[in-house]
Amino acid sequence: MKVLFRILIIATCIGIIVYYTNGESSQTELLEGPPSITKPVVELEPSMPTEQFLPRPVTGISTLIGKTSKDVLEAYSIPKRIDPSEYGYEWWIYDTDNGLLMVSIKEDRVNQIYTNNSQFDIAPFQVGELLDDIYRTTVLGQEITVELDDNIYMFAMNEQDLHNRILVKYEDLYAQLYIDQETNQLYSVRFLDGETLVLHKPYEMQFIGELFEASTPSSYQQIDINLAHRRQLTELANSLRLQYELPALLPSDSLASVADYHSEHMLLGMMDSQVTNDEYKIEDQLNEVHQNYERHGVNVASNYKDAIEVIHGWMNSKEHRTLLTDEEFTHIGSGAFMNYYTQLYVKQK
Repeated sequence: MKVLFRILIIATCIGIIVYYTNGESSQTELLEGPPSITKPVVELEPSMPTEQFLPRPVTGISTLIGKTSKDVLEAYSIPKRIDPSEYGYEWWIYDTDNGLLMVSIKEDRVNQIYTNNSQFDIAPFQVGELLDDIYRTTVLGQEITVELDDNIYMFAMNEQDLHNRILVKYEDLYAQLYIDQETNQLYSVRFLDGETLVLHKPYEMQFIGELFEASTPSSYQQIDINLAHRRQLTELANSLRLQYELPALLPSDSLASVADYHSEHMLLGMMDSQVTNDEYKIEDQLNEVHQNYERHGVNVASNYKDAIEVIHGWMNSKEHRTLLTDEEFTHIGSGAFMNYYTQLYVKQK
Protein backbone atom coordinates (compact mmCIF):
# COMPACT_ATOMS: atom_id res chain seq x y z
CA MET A 1 0.00 0.00 0.00
CA LYS A 2 2.88 2.36 0.87
CA VAL A 3 4.51 1.59 -2.48
CA LEU A 4 1.29 2.41 -4.33
CA PHE A 5 0.95 5.66 -2.37
CA ARG A 6 4.52 6.67 -3.30
CA ILE A 7 3.84 5.89 -6.94
CA LEU A 8 0.76 8.10 -6.89
CA ILE A 9 2.72 10.97 -5.30
CA ILE A 10 5.50 10.67 -7.90
CA ALA A 11 2.97 10.52 -10.76
CA THR A 12 1.21 13.60 -9.42
CA CYS A 13 4.50 15.52 -9.19
CA ILE A 14 5.43 14.53 -12.74
CA GLY A 15 1.98 15.64 -13.93
CA ILE A 16 2.39 19.04 -12.26
CA ILE A 17 5.85 19.49 -13.78
CA VAL A 18 4.59 18.56 -17.25
CA TYR A 19 1.60 20.87 -16.92
CA TYR A 20 3.66 23.89 -15.96
CA THR A 21 6.41 23.20 -18.46
CA ASN A 22 5.60 25.06 -21.63
CA GLY A 23 5.63 23.03 -24.78
CA GLU A 24 6.37 23.26 -28.47
CA SER A 25 7.51 26.54 -29.98
CA SER A 26 7.89 27.74 -33.57
CA GLN A 27 9.45 30.99 -34.70
CA THR A 28 9.68 31.99 -38.33
CA GLU A 29 12.51 33.89 -39.94
CA LEU A 30 12.33 37.69 -40.03
CA LEU A 31 10.30 38.67 -43.10
CA GLU A 32 11.66 41.89 -44.56
CA GLY A 33 9.49 44.18 -46.63
CA PRO A 34 10.46 45.29 -50.14
CA PRO A 35 13.49 47.60 -50.08
CA SER A 36 12.61 51.26 -50.43
CA ILE A 37 14.68 52.19 -53.48
CA THR A 38 14.42 55.89 -54.25
CA LYS A 39 16.71 57.67 -56.69
CA PRO A 40 16.60 60.89 -58.70
CA VAL A 41 16.55 60.76 -62.47
CA VAL A 42 20.01 61.84 -63.61
CA GLU A 43 19.35 62.05 -67.33
CA LEU A 44 16.00 63.14 -68.70
CA GLU A 45 14.41 61.15 -71.49
CA PRO A 46 14.07 63.12 -74.76
CA SER A 47 10.33 62.58 -74.59
CA MET A 48 8.31 60.73 -71.99
CA PRO A 49 5.69 58.32 -73.43
CA THR A 50 2.06 59.08 -72.76
CA GLU A 51 0.92 56.75 -70.01
CA GLN A 52 -2.41 54.95 -70.22
CA PHE A 53 -4.80 55.11 -67.31
CA LEU A 54 -8.36 54.07 -66.63
CA PRO A 55 -11.26 56.44 -66.02
CA ARG A 56 -11.92 56.94 -62.34
CA PRO A 57 -14.68 54.64 -60.95
CA VAL A 58 -18.01 56.42 -60.47
CA THR A 59 -19.31 53.96 -57.86
CA GLY A 60 -17.85 52.15 -54.86
CA ILE A 61 -15.69 53.11 -51.90
CA SER A 62 -13.01 54.75 -54.07
CA THR A 63 -15.37 57.67 -54.70
CA LEU A 64 -14.68 58.79 -51.11
CA ILE A 65 -11.07 59.72 -51.97
CA GLY A 66 -10.88 63.50 -51.77
CA LYS A 67 -14.14 63.79 -49.81
CA THR A 68 -14.43 65.21 -46.26
CA SER A 69 -14.77 63.50 -42.89
CA LYS A 70 -18.40 64.59 -42.89
CA ASP A 71 -18.97 62.51 -46.03
CA VAL A 72 -17.41 59.50 -44.30
CA LEU A 73 -19.65 59.94 -41.26
CA GLU A 74 -22.70 60.13 -43.51
CA ALA A 75 -21.66 56.97 -45.34
CA TYR A 76 -20.43 54.79 -42.46
CA SER A 77 -21.33 56.57 -39.20
CA ILE A 78 -18.85 56.93 -36.30
CA PRO A 79 -15.77 54.68 -36.46
CA LYS A 80 -14.92 52.19 -33.74
CA ARG A 81 -11.76 54.18 -33.07
CA ILE A 82 -9.26 56.56 -34.68
CA ASP A 83 -5.58 55.57 -34.93
CA PRO A 84 -2.58 57.84 -35.58
CA SER A 85 0.05 57.08 -38.23
CA GLU A 86 3.63 58.09 -38.91
CA TYR A 87 2.56 59.68 -42.20
CA GLY A 88 0.50 62.52 -40.74
CA TYR A 89 -2.95 61.07 -41.41
CA GLU A 90 -5.38 59.27 -39.11
CA TRP A 91 -6.96 55.89 -39.67
CA TRP A 92 -10.69 55.60 -39.00
CA ILE A 93 -11.26 51.92 -38.14
CA TYR A 94 -14.55 50.19 -38.88
CA ASP A 95 -14.84 46.57 -37.70
CA THR A 96 -17.57 44.86 -39.74
CA ASP A 97 -18.96 41.32 -39.74
CA ASN A 98 -17.18 40.29 -42.93
CA GLY A 99 -13.88 42.13 -42.62
CA LEU A 100 -12.33 45.52 -41.97
CA LEU A 101 -12.89 48.94 -43.44
CA MET A 102 -10.10 51.47 -42.83
CA VAL A 103 -10.43 55.08 -43.98
CA SER A 104 -7.50 57.47 -43.59
CA ILE A 105 -8.04 61.21 -43.31
CA LYS A 106 -5.50 64.00 -43.62
CA GLU A 107 -6.44 67.64 -43.12
CA ASP A 108 -10.13 66.65 -43.22
CA ARG A 109 -9.80 64.94 -46.60
CA VAL A 110 -9.93 61.20 -47.33
CA ASN A 111 -6.58 60.23 -48.82
CA GLN A 112 -6.91 56.43 -48.81
CA ILE A 113 -9.36 53.65 -48.03
CA TYR A 114 -8.73 49.94 -47.48
CA THR A 115 -10.98 46.91 -47.13
CA ASN A 116 -10.90 43.12 -47.28
CA ASN A 117 -14.68 42.90 -46.89
CA SER A 118 -16.42 41.26 -49.83
CA GLN A 119 -19.66 43.07 -48.93
CA PHE A 120 -18.26 46.50 -49.85
CA ASP A 121 -18.41 47.82 -53.39
CA ILE A 122 -14.79 48.11 -54.53
CA ALA A 123 -15.67 48.76 -58.19
CA PRO A 124 -14.29 47.95 -60.65
CA PHE A 125 -12.94 44.98 -58.64
CA GLN A 126 -14.43 42.41 -56.31
CA VAL A 127 -12.89 40.64 -53.31
CA GLY A 128 -12.31 37.04 -54.40
CA GLU A 129 -11.85 37.97 -58.06
CA LEU A 130 -9.37 35.75 -59.89
CA LEU A 131 -6.01 37.25 -60.86
CA ASP A 132 -6.47 36.10 -64.46
CA ASP A 133 -9.73 38.06 -64.65
CA ILE A 134 -7.99 41.18 -63.30
CA TYR A 135 -5.30 40.86 -65.98
CA ARG A 136 -7.97 40.46 -68.62
CA THR A 137 -10.12 43.45 -67.66
CA THR A 138 -7.60 45.98 -66.32
CA VAL A 139 -5.04 48.16 -68.08
CA LEU A 140 -1.81 47.24 -66.32
CA GLY A 141 1.66 48.64 -66.81
CA GLN A 142 4.90 47.76 -65.09
CA GLU A 143 5.64 51.45 -64.56
CA ILE A 144 3.24 53.98 -63.05
CA THR A 145 3.79 57.76 -63.07
CA VAL A 146 2.53 60.26 -60.51
CA GLU A 147 2.66 64.00 -61.26
CA LEU A 148 2.42 66.42 -58.34
CA ASP A 149 2.84 70.09 -59.30
CA ASP A 150 6.16 70.25 -61.16
CA ASN A 151 7.42 66.95 -59.72
CA ILE A 152 7.29 63.58 -61.46
CA TYR A 153 7.50 60.23 -59.63
CA MET A 154 7.89 56.94 -61.52
CA PHE A 155 7.11 53.67 -59.75
CA ALA A 156 8.34 50.33 -61.12
CA MET A 157 6.75 47.03 -60.12
CA ASN A 158 8.96 43.95 -60.03
CA GLU A 159 7.88 40.45 -61.03
CA GLN A 160 6.63 39.63 -57.55
CA ASP A 161 4.60 42.85 -57.34
CA LEU A 162 2.86 41.98 -60.60
CA HIS A 163 1.61 38.77 -59.02
CA ASN A 164 0.65 39.79 -55.50
CA ARG A 165 0.73 43.60 -55.05
CA ILE A 166 -0.45 45.23 -58.24
CA LEU A 167 -0.58 49.01 -58.69
CA VAL A 168 -3.29 50.36 -61.01
CA LYS A 169 -3.56 53.95 -62.21
CA TYR A 170 -6.79 55.87 -62.66
CA GLU A 171 -7.37 59.53 -63.25
CA ASP A 172 -6.17 61.20 -60.00
CA LEU A 173 -6.52 57.87 -58.17
CA TYR A 174 -4.44 54.74 -57.59
CA ALA A 175 -5.34 51.22 -56.44
CA GLN A 176 -3.14 48.65 -54.75
CA LEU A 177 -4.49 45.16 -55.28
CA TYR A 178 -3.40 42.63 -52.66
CA ILE A 179 -3.49 39.11 -54.12
CA ASP A 180 -3.48 35.86 -52.16
CA GLN A 181 -0.87 33.83 -54.04
CA GLU A 182 -2.20 30.53 -52.67
CA THR A 183 -5.64 31.03 -54.22
CA ASN A 184 -4.67 33.56 -56.94
CA GLN A 185 -7.60 35.71 -55.83
CA LEU A 186 -7.95 39.35 -54.84
CA TYR A 187 -7.84 39.41 -51.05
CA SER A 188 -8.11 43.15 -50.40
CA VAL A 189 -7.70 46.56 -52.01
CA ARG A 190 -6.36 49.96 -51.05
CA PHE A 191 -7.39 53.09 -52.98
CA LEU A 192 -5.21 56.15 -52.43
CA ASP A 193 -4.29 59.51 -53.91
CA GLY A 194 -0.97 60.30 -55.59
CA GLU A 195 0.48 62.26 -52.69
CA THR A 196 -0.03 59.36 -50.28
CA LEU A 197 1.47 56.91 -52.77
CA VAL A 198 4.59 59.07 -53.05
CA LEU A 199 4.75 59.43 -49.27
CA HIS A 200 4.60 55.63 -48.79
CA LYS A 201 7.07 54.77 -51.59
CA PRO A 202 5.86 51.16 -51.65
CA TYR A 203 7.67 50.33 -54.90
CA GLU A 204 11.00 51.24 -56.46
CA MET A 205 10.75 54.92 -57.31
CA GLN A 206 12.60 57.42 -59.49
CA PHE A 207 11.75 61.07 -59.35
CA ILE A 208 12.30 64.41 -61.06
CA GLY A 209 11.98 67.43 -58.80
CA GLU A 210 11.46 67.48 -55.06
CA LEU A 211 11.34 64.40 -52.84
CA PHE A 212 9.10 64.99 -49.86
CA GLU A 213 9.07 62.86 -46.71
CA ALA A 214 6.78 62.43 -43.74
CA SER A 215 7.91 64.36 -40.67
CA THR A 216 9.52 62.26 -37.92
CA PRO A 217 7.08 61.59 -35.06
CA SER A 218 8.04 62.65 -31.54
CA SER A 219 8.81 59.90 -29.01
CA TYR A 220 5.35 60.35 -27.47
CA GLN A 221 3.67 60.18 -30.87
CA GLN A 222 5.67 57.06 -31.73
CA ILE A 223 4.33 55.27 -28.65
CA ASP A 224 0.76 55.90 -29.82
CA ILE A 225 1.68 54.81 -33.36
CA ASN A 226 3.20 51.57 -32.02
CA LEU A 227 -0.01 50.86 -30.10
CA ALA A 228 -2.07 51.58 -33.23
CA HIS A 229 0.02 49.08 -35.22
CA ARG A 230 -0.46 46.54 -32.43
CA ARG A 231 -4.25 46.83 -32.60
CA GLN A 232 -4.36 46.81 -36.39
CA LEU A 233 -2.13 43.73 -36.68
CA THR A 234 -4.43 41.75 -34.40
CA GLU A 235 -7.60 42.89 -36.17
CA LEU A 236 -6.15 42.24 -39.63
CA ALA A 237 -4.97 38.77 -38.58
CA ASN A 238 -8.36 37.81 -37.14
CA SER A 239 -10.10 39.30 -40.16
CA LEU A 240 -7.99 37.06 -42.42
CA ARG A 241 -8.72 34.00 -40.29
CA LEU A 242 -12.47 34.62 -40.36
CA GLN A 243 -12.37 35.16 -44.11
CA TYR A 244 -10.87 31.68 -44.44
CA GLU A 245 -13.40 30.19 -41.99
CA LEU A 246 -10.95 29.83 -39.11
CA PRO A 247 -11.76 30.74 -35.49
CA ALA A 248 -10.72 34.21 -34.37
CA LEU A 249 -7.96 34.37 -31.73
CA LEU A 250 -8.55 36.00 -28.36
CA PRO A 251 -6.39 39.14 -27.92
CA SER A 252 -4.18 39.05 -24.82
CA ASP A 253 -2.57 42.12 -23.27
CA SER A 254 0.18 40.05 -21.66
CA LEU A 255 1.03 38.42 -25.00
CA ALA A 256 0.98 41.85 -26.67
CA SER A 257 3.48 43.11 -24.07
CA VAL A 258 5.80 40.18 -24.86
CA ALA A 259 5.40 40.88 -28.61
CA ASP A 260 6.18 44.58 -28.06
CA TYR A 261 9.34 43.70 -26.14
CA HIS A 262 10.37 41.25 -28.85
CA SER A 263 9.94 43.93 -31.54
CA GLU A 264 12.07 46.35 -29.54
CA HIS A 265 14.70 43.67 -29.04
CA MET A 266 14.88 43.06 -32.80
CA LEU A 267 15.54 46.76 -33.42
CA LEU A 268 18.20 46.88 -30.70
CA GLY A 269 19.82 43.78 -32.18
CA MET A 270 19.99 45.49 -35.55
CA MET A 271 21.53 48.63 -34.04
CA ASP A 272 23.92 46.95 -31.61
CA SER A 273 25.85 43.81 -32.55
CA GLN A 274 26.40 43.10 -28.84
CA VAL A 275 22.69 42.28 -28.45
CA THR A 276 22.17 38.63 -29.35
CA ASN A 277 19.25 36.27 -29.42
CA ASP A 278 20.95 34.16 -26.74
CA GLU A 279 20.32 36.96 -24.25
CA TYR A 280 16.61 36.93 -24.98
CA LYS A 281 14.22 34.04 -25.39
CA ILE A 282 10.53 34.56 -25.94
CA GLU A 283 9.83 31.42 -23.90
CA ASP A 284 11.36 33.12 -20.85
CA GLN A 285 9.18 36.16 -21.41
CA LEU A 286 6.07 33.98 -21.60
CA ASN A 287 7.04 32.32 -18.34
CA GLU A 288 7.51 35.71 -16.71
CA VAL A 289 3.93 36.71 -17.56
CA HIS A 290 2.71 33.28 -16.36
CA GLN A 291 1.54 32.09 -19.75
CA ASN A 292 1.09 28.32 -19.60
CA TYR A 293 0.76 26.95 -23.09
CA GLU A 294 0.96 23.73 -25.03
CA ARG A 295 2.64 25.42 -27.99
CA HIS A 296 3.31 28.86 -29.37
CA GLY A 297 4.37 30.44 -32.63
CA VAL A 298 5.98 33.75 -33.56
CA ASN A 299 5.81 35.71 -36.81
CA VAL A 300 8.20 38.64 -37.24
CA ALA A 301 8.66 41.29 -39.92
CA SER A 302 10.45 44.56 -40.57
CA ASN A 303 10.62 47.44 -43.06
CA TYR A 304 6.96 47.29 -44.09
CA LYS A 305 5.02 50.51 -44.65
CA ASP A 306 2.17 49.63 -42.29
CA ALA A 307 0.20 46.79 -40.67
CA ILE A 308 -1.75 46.13 -43.88
CA GLU A 309 1.43 45.32 -45.78
CA VAL A 310 2.81 43.23 -42.90
CA ILE A 311 -0.21 40.90 -42.84
CA HIS A 312 -0.19 40.65 -46.63
CA GLY A 313 3.52 39.74 -46.50
CA TRP A 314 2.92 37.00 -43.91
CA MET A 315 -0.08 35.72 -45.87
CA ASN A 316 2.08 35.15 -48.95
CA SER A 317 5.00 33.53 -47.14
CA LYS A 318 4.41 29.80 -46.66
CA GLU A 319 5.99 29.43 -43.21
CA HIS A 320 4.43 32.64 -41.85
CA ARG A 321 1.02 31.76 -43.28
CA THR A 322 1.18 28.36 -41.56
CA LEU A 323 1.27 30.05 -38.15
CA LEU A 324 -1.20 32.78 -39.10
CA THR A 325 -3.81 30.20 -40.12
CA ASP A 326 -3.12 27.46 -37.54
CA GLU A 327 -6.44 26.11 -36.23
CA GLU A 328 -5.05 25.06 -32.84
CA PHE A 329 -3.98 28.47 -31.56
CA THR A 330 -6.39 30.14 -29.14
CA HIS A 331 -4.82 33.51 -28.23
CA ILE A 332 -2.90 36.27 -29.98
CA GLY A 333 -0.66 39.17 -29.04
CA SER A 334 0.71 41.69 -31.52
CA GLY A 335 3.55 44.12 -30.94
CA ALA A 336 5.31 46.87 -32.87
CA PHE A 337 8.35 49.03 -32.27
CA MET A 338 9.17 51.55 -34.99
CA ASN A 339 9.16 49.41 -38.16
CA TYR A 340 9.67 46.04 -36.44
CA TYR A 341 6.60 43.86 -35.96
CA THR A 342 5.86 40.70 -33.93
CA GLN A 343 2.79 38.52 -33.72
CA LEU A 344 2.64 35.86 -31.04
CA TYR A 345 0.20 32.94 -31.20
CA VAL A 346 -0.48 30.63 -28.27
CA LYS A 347 -2.46 27.46 -27.65
CA GLN A 348 -3.23 27.72 -23.96
CA LYS A 349 -3.58 24.73 -21.68
